[in-house]
Amino acid sequence: MNEQLEALLETIQKTADQMGTAASGVLEGAGRRANALLSVGKLNVRLADLSAEANVLLREVGELVYATHTGDPTDSDVLLAKLKEIDDVRAQIREINAEILRLKGAEGVCPHCGAAVKAEDRFCKECGGRL
Repeated sequence: MNEQLEALLETIQKTADQMGTAASGVLEGAGRRANALLSVGKLNVRLADLSAEANVLLREVGELVYATHTGDPTDSDVLLAKLKEIDDVRAQIREINAEILRLKGAEGVCPHCGAAVKAEDRFCKECGGRL
């Protein structure tokens, strides 16, 4: 009886160890997923800020172009600097979109607009760009 009890206790201990290892793996996976979701949330906030910045810059460019139309010439260097800023902001937006898709586990990213694409796609479904 003593041997049977020891065998039973040993089996219980092994099972408890296995369950602990499995639980640890599940918790690690949940932790990684939670960190990824937190990162995506932070990136989405940054994306919103950059989108607002791009909209302000686009409005400023529109005002400069309209001023030229109404007879108040715009300094082309000022206009080009604003356009460069817009290009830079949009590049940051594409990078953030790509990072968000990477964190979410997307297959690929469109190099033109940053949208999620599948490996078999030849064109982006969002912007139509060739992949």
